[in-house]
Amino acid sequence: MSRATKRWLGFIVIVVVGLVVFGLVASGGEQATTVYTSVAERLPELKAVVTASGEIQPRDSVDIQTEIPGVIIDLPVKEGDIVQKGQVLLRIDPVATTADTAAVRAALQQSQAQRAGQEVELAKAEANLASDEAQLKAAEMEKVKADVDCRRAQDALERRQKLLEQQLLSEDDVDIARSTAEVAAAVCDASAARVKQFEAQLNANRIAMDQYRASRDAAARGVEAAQANLDKAEDTLKKTTILSPLSGVITRLNVEKGERAVPGVLSDPQATLMTISDMSIIEAEIKVDETDVVQVALGDEAEIEIDALPEKKLHGTVCEIANSPLVVSSGASQTAEVKDFLVKLRVIDPLPELRPGLSCSADITTDVRADPLVIPIQSLTARDLFLDEAGQPEVPTPEEIDRRKLEDAAPTGTAAATERRKSEAVGGVFIKGPGDRALFRPVKVGIAGPTDYEVLEGLTGGEEVISGPYRVLRTLEIGDHLAVDNSRTFRAAGDRAKSD
Repeated sequence: MSRATKRWLGFIVIVVVGLVVFGLVASGGEQATTVYTSVAERLPELKAVVTASGEIQPRDSVDIQTEIPGVIIDLPVKEGDIVQKGQVLLRIDPVATTADTAAVRAALQQSQAQRAGQEVELAKAEANLASDEAQLKAAEMEKVKADVDCRRAQDALERRQKLLEQQLLSEDDVDIARSTAEVAAAVCDASAARVKQFEAQLNANRIAMDQYRASRDAAARGVEAAQANLDKAEDTLKKTTILSPLSGVITRLNVEKGERAVPGVLSDPQATLMTISDMSIIEAEIKVDETDVVQVALGDEAEIEIDALPEKKLHGTVCEIANSPLVVSSGASQTAEVKDFLVKLRVIDPLPELRPGLSCSADITTDVRADPLVIPIQSLTARDLFLDEAGQPEVPTPEEIDRRKLEDAAPTGTAAATERRKSEAVGGVFIKGPGDRALFRPVKVGIAGPTDYEVLEGLTGGEEVISGPYRVLRTLEIGDHLAVDNSRTFRAAGDRAKSD
């Protein structure tokens, strides 16, 4: 067989294969994919809702615990009673604490008596010091007088001795003058000795007074310590009677009269005697997933449903959002954790039937849109599309898809080379196009309601959007032939397929 004949035969084979493939595509030879659709339409309003569960709790609640041990001798309240702030809740046997208080009070009185005695001793020392100072001044005056008399007697003796030398006086007169001078000198020495004696006595009294002052100060400190012990003892005695710290309802009572109250800490439930709750302000404490809490803001409105009262809906507003998560082990793995954030809702219309700890669920409205264009949530999908030079996705038409199928079905070496371009996953929806072919429309969505997405770009309204089954949407391709079945039975089967 010649080379020219071989080329003609190859050409004929290519043409025949192409005609067969084109005929199959054009005649709808592909099996149609059964789907159900929804119409992209506008709603009067769309709400973005975050749903979470939790429990009812009063805003103000106090666990009553005792700070001293003892037997409960009086319990004038019972569970469910309404109490006022300052009302007596229970009394603990005060015999031991009363005796301790009396002993400490006696010790205080003893310290006060000791301080009074030290005050008296200090007053005596001050009086003695004043007397010594007066005696010292008198002795100093006597010494001055004695010094003057001594100088005079000495001067008289000297004059008489000169007169004796001149034989104007007798020897007896000189002796008398000498004796007088000696006596004056002795008196002067005695006066000086008394001055030194009173100075030493004055210094001793000053030292003693400092000691009495220090003893008085020590006694004063002892009185302060005894007073502090008495204050502590009286405070302990007061704690034998427990008063209500707030007005509210006794929502839990764990003790009875005659039982022994044991001090504890707040983390020890066995030490809690009772719980008082202010039921005038009720909150729903719910746990919101970390992926949803970023959408919640203070002041958002919520609808609350109590599990025990399903027929009654309550309304509330977000009043507190935790900054730190509540970390709870998921149980599947020791390292796996589920992070929830505590969000508190202030109940606007509380019911008398509400009790602390009642389970509840809440729908928090995080955003609202008026007259939005919406599509079903399950209709949103994503496909890999090529990008043009401007970075925008290029959505192929069914005709382009058919052409690519022809090229792929041609013998090896005849298909056009695939152009290497950048692609990325683009979010969008499939709609039913002309000839019941699947068309892909990139869309930009806004808020999500319970069943619908808000459409911001990509659709104008009225498009027949393919919304299921979910298993079909995962594999549906652009240009696929469609068979629409919007019967209720098929939709139910399609919804079940989502769980598969």
